[in-house]
Amino acid sequence: MSLAKSLGLLGRRAATSAVLARGLRNQTSGFSTSMFGQQEAAEPSTSTFSALESRLNLKFKDSGLMEQVCTHRSYEQGRGVSNERLVWLGKRVLNLHVGEHLQKTYPNLPPETLQDVQHANFGLMGLAEVAKHFGMQPAMRWTPVVKEAPQVGLTKVLGKSVQALIGAVYQDQGDAAAKRFIAKHIVHSKPVDVENVMVIKNPKLMLRALCKRKELQYPVARILKETGRFTSSPVFIVGIFSGTRMVGMGYGSSIKMAEFRAAKDALLKHYAKEIKGIDIGEEEDGDFTFVPQENDGAKVGITGHA
Repeated sequence: MSLAKSLGLLGRRAATSAVLARGLRNQTSGFSTSMFGQQEAAEPSTSTFSALESRLNLKFKDSGLMEQVCTHRSYEQGRGVSNERLVWLGKRVLNLHVGEHLQKTYPNLPPETLQDVQHANFGLMGLAEVAKHFGMQPAMRWTPVVKEAPQVGLTKVLGKSVQALIGAVYQDQGDAAAKRFIAKHIVHSKPVDVENVMVIKNPKLMLRALCKRKELQYPVARILKETGRFTSSPVFIVGIFSGTRMVGMGYGSSIKMAEFRAAKDALLKHYAKEIKGIDIGEEEDGDFTFVPQENDGAKVGITGHA
């Protein structure tokens, strides 16, 4: 090929590349790109916060409150107002009302187990899922620690944004509104998992102690059904009885395994017993009157009126 033809071919290729590059720039003009080629999220606007507020059926008196809820302290290196104080407030309001719901719904759970259930179901990981359901992610203003991996730390940021949201509802609309919000969007948004949180290492021993404490008859295991005892795959079904009452049932490939599961079943039926119909959001607040101390030594207290 002659030199002239080679130069002409190179020129046409360069022109084609320039046209393609211009077209690509036009298609991506609405986005910003990081140095690693990842598309960065657009900065949320006022309409984004208003849409989130409407979606949650909220109307804050403070027009800038939702923006504060969605602003993490890492945003702009913490130079502006962040949701940090709202997170502090919302965490305590949430713990109060979720704790109230759990202790009424599961009256037999020990306090340490109630704490574990609350953390497992309503901790930052659980609240992050609530934030995604709310659609808060596009409204978040925060700076990832690792810019090339923006998902790192997002779960914690989203979970805290829900705490901030609860704090904002409490601050702007009062405790009754915050209580209703928690009941509707947090407590009743998904079933509470108690069984996988409870630690039961020796169920037979625990069941004996429970029966003794409750002054019930000593628990006894009885085989209800069995099949294939002398084969390679036997199955035993065992019931645990306190007197004539069967309190638990379990199965297994050995009698020992079936007894273990039956005792665990009995413990779960007791400790994880759920009182249905508990709704903290529907309770009406009474009118409380402060009774001042009288000169004659009358008691100081709070009197509730239904």
